[in-house]
Parts: sequence; C-alpha cells; structure tokens
Amino acid sequence: MKGKKIIDSCIGKSLNTGKIQSFVLNGELIDKINVTFLKFDNWIKIVSTDEITTVENEDNSFDKINSYGDDEFYYPIEKIEIEFSDFKKYKGKRLLKWKELVWKNDSNMSYGINLYFENDLNLIIHNETIPDDKNKYIFENNLPKDLEEK
Repeated sequence: MKGKKIIDSCIGKSLNTGKIQSFVLNGELIDKINVTFLKFDNWIKIVSTDEITTVENEDNSFDKINSYGDDEFYYPIEKIEIEFSDFKKYKGKRLLKWKELVWKNDSNMSYGINLYFENDLNLIIHNETIPDDKNKYIFENNLPKDLEEK
C-alpha cells in the first residue's frame, strides 16, 4: 500500500464529507466508484486498482471540481451520499484506525482499506478481484471472503 503516512495523519480527525469519481467510457458507465475522496482537515484520495491501494493528498481546490474528461473518457464527481445514503452516518465521526485489505493467498496484493470510525462504524473501500475489478463500499465490518486485514 502506498500513502500509509497520509491515512495515519487522518486518525483522530472527523470526516467532513466525501466524493466519488466515476468512470464513463464513450457514454457508458464502466465503474461507479473509480476513486474515493474523503475530506478530514484536507482532501485525501483513495484508489484501489491493479492489486495496489494508494492514498494521496488532494489539493483543496478539489472542492470546486465536478468532472473532467471529454466525450470518450469522462469522470463525473459527486457527493458519496447521493449514491450511497449510508455514508451520511459517517460525517462528523472521528477516524479511529485503519487496516489494509490484502488477498488471502498473497498478502502483497492490496485490494483496499477498512476505515474504523467512532460509534462502531466501518467503511470498507475495496477492489473486487477478477473478473469485475470494480471498487465497492461495504458499510459494516464484513470483509469480502477473499480478503483479510494486514
């Protein structure tokens, strides 16, 4: 996993809001959750793809971005709770800890992150293994069968 120090810096901070970036190819929705953006003090970006999970800092100008791309490759960005109403209960909650999610058969293959919030709330952001290779959210501490915490 890349960006451990960045997610570590969010521990103890309250989640303000979140956004998802989708991926649309030639007008067809390919991946609803292509990238996750969470705002604590600052925006962070969480990407899980190709057996790698990456957390990066995002510029605060991100607040003003609603989409980018062109007619072929288009990336709309919207608030997470528009598509996933369960996300609302995480807003204002402090991040207590996190765990990387790895494939049970190879702990070097990262497939996401489990975020532990106060009030026993968990948000799992994970990439499904082949054939789907799409990101999913799980709004409880229920790991996918092929994954374990590292």
